[in-house]
Amino acid sequence: MFGLVTKRELDQLRADLVADIQRGRDFEKELQYEWAKWFNKFRSLYAMLLKREKTAAAGEEPGEAAAEDSAAAARPSLARIKRGLRGF
Repeated sequence: MFGLVTKRELDQLRADLVADIQRGRDFEKELQYEWAKWFNKFRSLYAMLLKREKTAAAGEEPGEAAAEDSAAAARPSLARIKRGLRGF
């Protein structure tokens, strides 16, 4: 069970361990990249929602200034329906 280990076997085990460590480091880098990508997506979505909340708190509807010029005679219920169709 605890026999002698040759230098060749030790070198092979060392090479395997070094390869495992390198694969682990590569995987960690890949995870960091994926995490950063998803974090940026959520950060931009949060910023968009925060901006909507601020405009709603100020009493304006998002995009209301642009809608006033183009459809001044449109009924408010129609504008609400159009916003609802955007999927937000």
